[in-house]
Amino acid sequence: GPADWQKPKVWRDYKILDPACGSGTLLAAMLTEMKRRARQQGATPRQLAALQKLAVEDTIRGLDINPISLQLTASQLTAGNQEIRYRKMGLHRMPYGPQSDHLTHTHTPAGSLELLGQQAIVPHTNALGLPDDRIASQTVWPSDNAELDDAVDAAKDARIVIMNPPFTNRANMGVKFGGTIKQSLRRRADDLEQLLVRSDPELDRFVDKNALEPLFTALADKCVDPQAGILTMINPTVALCAPSALNKRRILAQRWHIHTVLSCHQPGNVNMSQDTGINESIVVAKRHTGPKPDTRFINLDRFPVDDSEVDDLHQCIADCATDGIIANGWGAMSYWPAERIAAGDWTPAIWRAPELAAATARFANDADLPTIEAAGLSPMATGQQLRGSYERAAAGHPGSFPILKSKSADAQTSIQSQPDEYWIPKNYDDSIRIANGGTHPKVASMLEKAGYLLITAGQNSSTGRLVATADDTPYVGNGWMPVTGLTADEAKALAVFINSTPGRCN
Repeated sequence: GPADWQKPKVWRDYKILDPACGSGTLLAAMLTEMKRRARQQGATPRQLAALQKLAVEDTIRGLDINPISLQLTASQLTAGNQEIRYRKMGLHRMPYGPQSDHLTHTHTPAGSLELLGQQAIVPHTNALGLPDDRIASQTVWPSDNAELDDAVDAAKDARIVIMNPPFTNRANMGVKFGGTIKQSLRRRADDLEQLLVRSDPELDRFVDKNALEPLFTALADKCVDPQAGILTMINPTVALCAPSALNKRRILAQRWHIHTVLSCHQPGNVNMSQDTGINESIVVAKRHTGPKPDTRFINLDRFPVDDSEVDDLHQCIADCATDGIIANGWGAMSYWPAERIAAGDWTPAIWRAPELAAATARFANDADLPTIEAAGLSPMATGQQLRGSYERAAAGHPGSFPILKSKSADAQTSIQSQPDEYWIPKNYDDSIRIANGGTHPKVASMLEKAGYLLITAGQNSSTGRLVATADDTPYVGNGWMPVTGLTADEAKALAVFINSTPGRCN
């Protein structure tokens, strides 16, 4: 109700958690939104200050491995309010890397992921009947060390989990420590994954041996209130359509109602994280029993830049009840059928117009338009072999061969292939070429993989125009993958189609 935010008990029941909070940007955003809503309900400045104190002391919880980041989080959350008691803030430094009492531990703790090893978060069978590992966490202003139980209490049964999960490769865990500590951290992540999968076998199709992000997402799933929880994540937009994340999307859709997916398509302003230029989206999921409702996709043409624009965007979204244009030039909104979400089709996030999302779905399910793989044509990733056994050469170097390298708009300006580098075998000996009738055996071996059609191996859509090229001459590529088994004319026709709107989604 309008006055509920003034009741401490209500706030404690609405615990908000960021298990990898960094400098607290998302938690500060949540606090700002609480105050915005209270202000809309007529809250006075004094009441807003009281709200901030209640929220920071009784509701908001943040976990991280970096004490400086947690100090910054505290600064953001307490800004403008000297009444907040620092020692009551729920900010926890999670144990990570070598510990001062390391002789009492059998492993190197892995930060917030240690919660996966706690029975209260992930129930698991301990063959030896031993209790949970007693590892110390710390609050930002500790009077003494606190057991990990305190962090468990901060995380368990959160009403809202909001996070920008780390997208670090597991191989980079502990890179600042190096050596055996780095290896120990990697082993610890593997052990925690095994505990998770043993407790919840379905997640074996969810986790990834190379990436940390699925483990953090699984941790969020275990921390959120099982009846009324909300999970909000920032994800790379590509993860909402990439085949490699299909199982993850399906499992999330099975366990949650994917309520809203928000993306921005403003040129040069497509990310929500600092120090990255990749397209990112916000995914909001809610616990739900019974048949899932459809999912709302919001595709913005710009981000709001101040509080008044935030208010206007909220109102315009609320007024846009069905598919259509969001007023005041904000963008477009559409609803995607729950059965497509359940199948892992979240592609409206990548299209500005709902009509394009619907059209691509029709093309993707058209039996008369098979994929390249279904037609028996497999792109060949020649880049790794090139980088391993060959090296770049000057144009015209004896025995060299042309390849496609750059995917920028300046390199490939038309669908016709435009080779932009020359390569030769490493430790090249021209006498071998001459002795073999003018072609070096290693060059001949590589050119056996050449194709009239080349398709991109990943693309930055803000800098590149093309995803396929073709020519009367077959080529190999580094970042471009040749497709063999086609005639030159077939390759040209496919290149035109692949670069079309329906082709890009297939």
